[in-house]
Amino acid sequence: MIVSGTILGWQTAFMLHADSARAQSRFMAVGVGGAVLSGLLLAPEFTHGNLVSGTYTADALLMTMAGALAALMMYNYLNRRDTIQPGLD
Repeated sequence: MIVSGTILGWQTAFMLHADSARAQSRFMAVGVGGAVLSGLLLAPEFTHGNLVSGTYTADALLMTMAGALAALMMYNYLNRRDTIQPGLD
């Protein structure tokens, strides 16, 4: 969970050209947080794997990646919303 969230957060920071180390670590922390929350809360409900008890399945790991991506998308949307001024093209 933590590794997949860290990798997805790092890739997001790379794709969005995060210049500072602080921004990169923020993206990685959000990715890890989303992966852990979805792995602990959603994976046991919707998949056969339970990451807490150690039964790792491909669908449970895909669920954690989807949770990390969802958290990264929400963070990026909320972070960009304050900086973009409407009406300016």
